[in-house]
Amino acid sequence: YPLTLHIIGGQGGNAFSFDGRSNAATLQKLSVSVGGWQVRGVEVWLTDGRRQKFGTVDSSAQQFEFQSGEFMSQLSLWGNGAGTRLGAIKFRTSRNREFFAKMTDWGLKTEYKIDVGSGVCLGVQGRAGADIDCMGFLFINDIKSSVIQNMNYPTMHQVLPNVQMEEIKEMEYINDTSVLQSHTFESSKKITKTSSWSTTNKIESTFSLTVSAGIPEVVKVETGFSFTVGSSSTYKVENSEERMETLTFPVSVPPHKTVTVVANIGRANIDLPYTALLRITCMNGALFDVPLSGVYKGLTYTKMTFSVQKR
Repeated sequence: YPLTLHIIGGQGGNAFSFDGRSNAATLQKLSVSVGGWQVRGVEVWLTDGRRQKFGTVDSSAQQFEFQSGEFMSQLSLWGNGAGTRLGAIKFRTSRNREFFAKMTDWGLKTEYKIDVGSGVCLGVQGRAGADIDCMGFLFINDIKSSVIQNMNYPTMHQVLPNVQMEEIKEMEYINDTSVLQSHTFESSKKITKTSSWSTTNKIESTFSLTVSAGIPEVVKVETGFSFTVGSSSTYKVENSEERMETLTFPVSVPPHKTVTVVANIGRANIDLPYTALLRITCMNGALFDVPLSGVYKGLTYTKMTFSVQKR
């Protein structure tokens, strides 16, 4: 299985489930209220902005907010000792911070040390009425890889690229003799292409992601410019690539003529929504697939072009 869940407590109340199974949102903040012999209520916030309360949460609640990239490294749960309610929640994080909320009158009996898998918590499940009858945390098992794949840019063919032309070099060749003259025009420019995929619920701060996709590029067509997608490769979520664009070609200048050559390159800022699939492969071989959406942002360049004028 890709997910792991252990629920501790009693059988009463109504079942609840609140997690990011459908969109890979994770636990962002937790607020816990306790009574003399039970955990009374919890309020849970997920990274996609959703929040929900279970049981009774009051102003005395203890709060914990996870920092970006912080996970649970250890978790213990206790029942209330009578088999009827959740009694305590204690966890430590990957940044060595601790949270401990326990009932105030009754002593703690059996400590259940919970397997937290990868430490990535998707949310909570349990049963509650006025109190938290039982509860557990839903984790993804140890993760081998997290890949964004099946990339699709749905609006790509409905929008035109915004291309700014930049002049790189201009050369004037004057032939005031009576014979044909030959020259070689050379131009080069160092360009930096960038690309990044951001996600709507910020999973890039939770998982170390790779992207298996083609990158949107800009090509010249008869009517101007249009988008195309390059061949698929594996990228980081944010990339930068430097390279030299060069252009070399022969120039013939007829007798008593002047030839002007201009080299241009087009620079395009790309901003396109995408849809994709997040595939998490666990160490145990299980797969956890979640549909994803977000925005691709890139800076790319057209091929270098030249224009020739004779006079």
